[in-house]
Amino acid sequence: MTTASAPLGQSPAAVNVTARTVILGGMAALGLGAYVSLRPEQPWILVLTTILAALGTDGLVKVHRQWRDLRPIDSVVYTFLPALFVLGSGLFIDHVLEGYARQPAAIAAGLATSLIAFGEYQTVDFEGRLFGRFRVFMALVTYITAFAFFTVIYSRDFDLVFAGLFIAGVSALLAMELFRESRLLGLSSLLVSFAIGLTLGEFRLALYFYPLDGLLAGALLLIAFYLATGIVAHVLDRDLDAATAAEYVVVSAGASVAVIVARVIAG
Repeated sequence: MTTASAPLGQSPAAVNVTARTVILGGMAALGLGAYVSLRPEQPWILVLTTILAALGTDGLVKVHRQWRDLRPIDSVVYTFLPALFVLGSGLFIDHVLEGYARQPAAIAAGLATSLIAFGEYQTVDFEGRLFGRFRVFMALVTYITAFAFFTVIYSRDFDLVFAGLFIAGVSALLAMELFRESRLLGLSSLLVSFAIGLTLGEFRLALYFYPLDGLLAGALLLIAFYLATGIVAHVLDRDLDAATAAEYVVVSAGASVAVIVARVIAG
């Protein structure tokens, strides 16, 4: 009976995943759209949308056929990126965009949230056909999300200690997403994620003493995050050598110089 009610060529499980993904994306688009549209600003809408995105992703990954072999608490790490993407995109859109561009950007972010959640579902199985493609996609989204947070938190008039702690927390959670395949956040990857978060938080405090605009500071924090997570990922995989470490350092230094020069030229 259940099979007969599913669309032709699709299993009931596939229909369930599709429905959950579409509902999650619609909810995220609606919540983000409301947050960037209503005035006076209603932060509770963004917080609620973030929580719902996390819960929706948690439910989505747990319907995967491979999930029966994992502990229920293991799904928590899969919720970090969708939730932080919703929170970060809402803050970034509200801070950067004005006028009628805000609503289309919010809708696009909501649709992207559904794709990110679907990517989390597809990467439950390390040997899945789409695993590699979605891990690359979500790594890119992780760095975009980090940049959004770094820029907004630096630009807004937050207390310095709060800004440092916020950057530290976001960096640690995003690092956990990047290191997720290391035995599903074993003790080593968990500890280094916190270490990366602490390092980025301290870097944010250090930038207080330099006259930087939000975009430049955000770019520099992102480069530091890329350097730390890239090297640590190789350490966890036990394939870090001098050449690889030097490559990351050279790329990060070159990117930092390029960003600074570009901002100076732009005035």
